[in-house]
Amino acid sequence: MTNIRDVAKYASVAPMTVSRVINQPDSVAPETRQRVEEAIQALRYVPNRLGLGLRTKRTMVNALLDSDISNPFAITQILGVGNAAREQGFTVIFTHTNASPEEEMVQLRSLVERRVDGVVLSPVLNTPDATNFLQNQGLPVVVLDYPMPDNDVDTVRCDSISAARALTEQLLALGHERITMLSGQESIVTARERAEGYAQAMLAAGLAPEVHFGAFTPESGYRMATELLARADAPTALLTANNFIALGAARAAAAGSIRVPQDLSISTFDSLGADLVLDPFFTAAVQPVEELALIATSMLLERVMGTYSGPSREVVLPTKIIVHSSTGPVTP
Repeated sequence: MTNIRDVAKYASVAPMTVSRVINQPDSVAPETRQRVEEAIQALRYVPNRLGLGLRTKRTMVNALLDSDISNPFAITQILGVGNAAREQGFTVIFTHTNASPEEEMVQLRSLVERRVDGVVLSPVLNTPDATNFLQNQGLPVVVLDYPMPDNDVDTVRCDSISAARALTEQLLALGHERITMLSGQESIVTARERAEGYAQAMLAAGLAPEVHFGAFTPESGYRMATELLARADAPTALLTANNFIALGAARAAAAGSIRVPQDLSISTFDSLGADLVLDPFFTAAVQPVEELALIATSMLLERVMGTYSGPSREVVLPTKIIVHSSTGPVTP
């Protein structure tokens, strides 16, 4: 197997020069750097990252731990984190937890054992257990999507309360008064925040809020919507806490011969965009997922590389309300 000394001999330089070309290319004269790079290519030399890690105390590997890979939201997170890390010479390990706090801790322990340099974490819950575990191991961590009021940790997220309030106000402006909220598990902070924003808008309009907590799945949306739409005082509009709940609600409406939006309007979060479907259907509060992932990765790398060691930071980005064909004026 080719080693660094073989490359140095081929390029007529010292092994230290080869090391500098690999790790600090700007510190080497362009002519010398080109000669070494040609030698690396000719000999098909692959640097020993394990040995480099022992010297620098870095593995140049970060991790993204996501709670739910089934949502297209997570795929965009993976792309954003991976692209941002790769630009800085880092590799990213991706893993997920199926929304299980127990599996989350199993995966975090595994990442620590693999000596990753840092973790971008989209947690199951916004309790401090997971972040405390990583920080106690000396690992930098940035939390994606969640506020973390009980922990001193960097966070990057959108304002779910304001977004839910805006979606509800859009339905109110269409003349709807019987608006019901279908949310996810009450233990998850985004489920509670989106319900809170909805309730704020309803109360401001002098209307009584009605929130049903279930799960962030189509099955839960179908079950909750089926029960609601069978009532004599069925809602004329539903606000759902994510696109999976919205899909289930739309299926329940179709099963009951209820037309969307003529008989029932549906608004949601993170609707499937034009890059995934031919005709986007759901009116939604759309989060800038790629930008969130990029900022989270940049903040993590600042911690990993030691360019920032100050107090925790919180970045909150706005959502964008995009109106599609799932909402319309209330009919008499």
